[in-house]
Amino acid sequence: MKNKIVLVLMACLLLSMNFVFAASDANKTIPVYMENTKNISVTEKQPMFSFRLKSNPTTGYSWFLREYNANFITPVKHDFQAPERKLPEIKLMGASGYETWTFLVKPAAFQVPQQIKIRLIYMRPWESDDSAKQVVLSIATEGRKG
Repeated sequence: MKNKIVLVLMACLLLSMNFVFAASDANKTIPVYMENTKNISVTEKQPMFSFRLKSNPTTGYSWFLREYNANFITPVKHDFQAPERKLPEIKLMGASGYETWTFLVKPAAFQVPQQIKIRLIYMRPWESDDSAKQVVLSIATEGRKG
């Protein structure tokens, strides 16, 4: 009986610690970089970042992730934020907003210094990407010391 109580108490303790760590991770702010940013530096302590790009999906255009090294980068989230309205009753049809892409740099990228490229293109999915607008972001990581 004592063993069961100890196990239940340990499980509760581990579960509560997990919630504390999850809450502390949620409070970390993720750096957000804008479309005109070309180079960023990412640390192992803050391996997540977001990239914000002007977009207008009402015209059929959207940003697509075209190229990245899956060994070092993981796309985590992609969403669209419509423009803010000063008056809620006014609809802003056709107004552009922002697409935000969030990425996580994997631990393998910090083994040795890396220069990692992410390429996104802005196009309509039914058209050729030959003349699509593109953005290339270069991410620098530092290698582990010692």
